[in-house]
Order: sequence, then structure tokens, then C-alpha cells
Amino acid sequence: MMSVMKRILLHVSGRKHALGFCLWSRWFTSQCHLVAVLVLAGLLAGTGRSPGAVEGDGSPEGRERGMKLAGGDLSVAANELERYYALGSAARKALRDGKIKEAKALATELVRLAPRYKQDWNYGNAIADANEVLGQIALAHGDVGEAKKHLLASADSKGSAQLNSFGPSFVLARALAEEGESEVVIAFLDLVARFWANPDERSEANAKRVASDHVVQLESWKGQLRAGKVPDDSRWR
Repeated sequence: MMSVMKRILLHVSGRKHALGFCLWSRWFTSQCHLVAVLVLAGLLAGTGRSPGAVEGDGSPEGRERGMKLAGGDLSVAANELERYYALGSAARKALRDGKIKEAKALATELVRLAPRYKQDWNYGNAIADANEVLGQIALAHGDVGEAKKHLLASADSKGSAQLNSFGPSFVLARALAEEGESEVVIAFLDLVARFWANPDERSEANAKRVASDHVVQLESWKGQLRAGKVPDDSRWR
């Protein structure tokens, strides 16, 4: 199964992404993902932060600390909530660097912490990040059943501002599809549709149009999977 791990690490390390104030490409990079969501929450700029979260005073030191948290530097986290915000980036970075044991420990910690913050804006991101990492590790070790459980768990939320706009990672979905597990991948896509392809729940016209496009996209992917194919789309590579 080492070849699977190498393929997973290649997928993870090659992902370029950004959000909000960063330039968007495909999926969140470990450097930009948390910066974007912290900015969206007003934490780095100090314009309405969550209690106990990042103390964003706008100073160069404060911005530098926020960037370190965004990159997964847990040593600068001042409290549990800050650690919760940084764990996803830390787990993805560890996986990308081939530190499998560390990545598993960090992702497991995030799964444990996440239920405490179900009403937090970052909950969907945390669930997605933690289970994506744990699922990739499980599959790399040959545990297809565990990988399937984590794939479904990664989309078991109401989403987030980021997931609702740009969707989740499809790295684990692709790896499982390549293993012939199309049924669970289709079930995953149905879960994703709840927050990514839901035009009836969107009020703004452009958001409705984009969500409608996602409905078409998901149906196309499901059709390919039912035909025994892995979706030929850049999001899956």
C-alpha cells in the first residue's frame, strides 16, 4: 500500500488553494486556508472576534502570530479555541510532510475537540479536514472500511462559508473511487450536495446560479462513477 501513500502525499502536496483575500485555485493550502477563515471571522483584524479566540490587535506582531496559527504552528496558540482553529492546517501539513503518526494524532485531536464547537463558524472545516486526513491515512494502510467511514464523516456537517462556496477536497474520494468504491463516493457526493449544491437555500441570485451549476456537476460525477469511471475533473486531481 506504500504506492497509495505516495499518491496521497503527492495529491496533498500539489494542492494550491486560497480563499477570500487569497487567490483561489482548487483547494485550501495549509498556508492560506486558516488565514482566510480567520479573516472572515474578523479575528486577525480585530473587528469582531470570537470570545477567547485570536487576539487580533492589528499590530505586526499580532498579524505574524495569526499567520503562524494559519500555517498550523500550534506553539503560538494561546487557548483551546486557537488550537482548534490551527489543528486542521497542522494535520494537513504533517501529512504533506510525510509525518503520518503526527498527522493522525493531530487529526484525532481535532475530531475530539470539534463537538465542543458545533456552533462555531469553523466546525464544518474542522470536520472536513480531520476526517480527510484520517481517511487518507487509513486507506494508505489498507483499511478501506475505515477510509470509507472518514469520507462520509468529512461531509457530515452543514458546511461552512468556505465549503459552501468552493466545496470540499476530493482527494480521498478519488482514491476510493480508484479502489472501486464508487457507491460510498456517490453517498459522499450526496452529503456534499447539502451545503454545496443547494440553490433553494440560497437567497442571492449569483449564489443560486453557482449552486445550480454544482448540482449539474455532482450529477455528472455520479454518472461517471456509476459507469465505473473516476471523474475526469481537475478538482479530483
